[in-house]
Amino acid sequence: MAETTRSDAETARMIFYVVAVLMAIYGLGLLFFPQAIFALSNDPGVPANPGWVRWGGGFVLGTAVAAWLAGSKPESQWPLMMGLATAFILVTLALLYGNLVGDYRGVQWLSWLQIVGNGILAGVMLWLTSKFAA
Repeated sequence: MAETTRSDAETARMIFYVVAVLMAIYGLGLLFFPQAIFALSNDPGVPANPGWVRWGGGFVLGTAVAAWLAGSKPESQWPLMMGLATAFILVTLALLYGNLVGDYRGVQWLSWLQIVGNGILAGVMLWLTSKFAA
């Protein structure tokens, strides 16, 4: 394991908690209020049945719990950091691709907020993986 400082551990702890809260909010939205998220996007291609995305809310909430628990001992969480970095990179690329090729026809500010937000989270997680390299 790379040499880390107490400051690095505190920064990682805070990042895990912020990620957990953001993911919990989004996960709860997907799980309990998918129609509201669909309405906010104003995309004509949203699924008619919210069951198509509710399950994703459960998965995002579970990941939020893992991130929250990782905050208690961030020094040993390199695999989770790498997994989250990979997920945030892939989400960013998928959203960017969908936007650029015209798959997403909804509110542009919402799409770009998700693209930029996930890109930032990917960068933060990659930075953490470099600080806590296995």
